[in-house]
Amino acid sequence: MADNLTPPEAGPEPTRKRATVEMPQELETRFLRVGDKLYRSAHDKDPVATISPDRIKAKDSRALPDLIRLAKANGWTALKINGDAEFKRAAYLAAAAQGLTIEGYRPDAKTRAAAQRDQTLHAGTPKSRTQTRDVGEAQTKQRASRTASQVRDSKEKPDPRTDLAERFRRQSHIDNAKDPELRRAQSHVAHAMTIAAKRFPQDEGRRNAFVDRRKEEVAVRIERGERIAGVQIRQQQDERVRSIQQSQILQRQRSPNGR
Repeated sequence: MADNLTPPEAGPEPTRKRATVEMPQELETRFLRVGDKLYRSAHDKDPVATISPDRIKAKDSRALPDLIRLAKANGWTALKINGDAEFKRAAYLAAAAQGLTIEGYRPDAKTRAAAQRDQTLHAGTPKSRTQTRDVGEAQTKQRASRTASQVRDSKEKPDPRTDLAERFRRQSHIDNAKDPELRRAQSHVAHAMTIAAKRFPQDEGRRNAFVDRRKEEVAVRIERGERIAGVQIRQQQDERVRSIQQSQILQRQRSPNGR
């Protein structure tokens, strides 16, 4: 069942509504738009959201940060939400991080604290992950513009690193895991999923936000041309170390003198 994001009801002098929802340039690589439906990739069976000038029906809470950006780019300054408790919490956190208010929702103390932390990260130091993402998106647009100019003027081929990074962003986790060129990069995202599940076992919105930030960090590394090794070997080494340590502990416990 889809959950809704809508702007609050207009006041006595309502502003003129846009006839259509405009897709900002920074989100064009994040969604595939087919009419009023938004998909992440051509392989998706169902859309992650359907959009109209006064309503966004989200079918995947992981897309909420980008959907909030879409609403903000179309002039929304506040939101009303319908859905279950987890969806409302995730929508509140995504909106608060981008300076939008949620009407008709009362977050608990922990959710308010998480929102304040996310706001600080969003507008914090250059080392914050959010700014890392913003820088990466700016570099992507600059590189895309430069490449288009080169293609037009000298017919030079576009930078394959940019294409690969955009494919990594656009494809689902399953598609990236199957992609021979992106399999190792996706292993870092899979590792982030494991960490997020342990850190936020009861908070789907924070789990998804954590994984999305990690995916964007990996995409930026792909754009830079960095060589990305898989994390499976490191995990296997860690497991072997833990196994040896546990074995030593068992040996000490079995020793008659505790040695």
